[in-house]
Amino acid sequence: MVTPEQIPDSWCRMWSEDATLAHELLTDDARQWSGVAERLDSVAGPASMTEFVRAYQRNVGNTFAARTLVIDGNERLAYTWDATRPDGTAVTGIDVCVLQDGVVTLNWTVPAAERSALPDGPGIEVLPPNARALDRAGLTTIAAGLHPWHGDLAVDVERQTVAGVWSGGAVGGLAVLVITDGAVARSWSLPGTRPLLY
Repeated sequence: MVTPEQIPDSWCRMWSEDATLAHELLTDDARQWSGVAERLDSVAGPASMTEFVRAYQRNVGNTFAARTLVIDGNERLAYTWDATRPDGTAVTGIDVCVLQDGVVTLNWTVPAAERSALPDGPGIEVLPPNARALDRAGLTTIAAGLHPWHGDLAVDVERQTVAGVWSGGAVGGLAVLVITDGAVARSWSLPGTRPLLY
């Protein structure tokens, strides 16, 4: 069984090379929202996802790699990722997931127009504590006023990262924050172009 820490890399592998990983990564009724297209709205559960991803691999052919991680126990996770197109150009995106029994039951995803030049925050490795590492309440307080958050934040105390889904009314978006010494050191905030679902 996949662990929350393994989901980002496995999710990227599913999109890049092995669509059948959907059966390990999604609940039977898992739903998704893409911030830029309606095509994922009708995808529900692993069988539907496998079919969708196989078509995506044939027709688009991007490969994916996870970057900065936010692992919030067995309940929520998020990460930035890079998608490399067949022509070698790349874009950065964000996924935010709600987990049920350790696998994804809700996924929100938004790509950027280009690849982010920001350096990654903590990935699979957990960095040594910084001088002012914050607890869950402190991380939540820093993030609270930055976006009109929708639902619970994903808060990773070990990596000092926070992520969430936000809604600007007309559109939804996603954000990932890296906190260093008690302040936001890096932030990715990607708006979608359509109203938020779920």
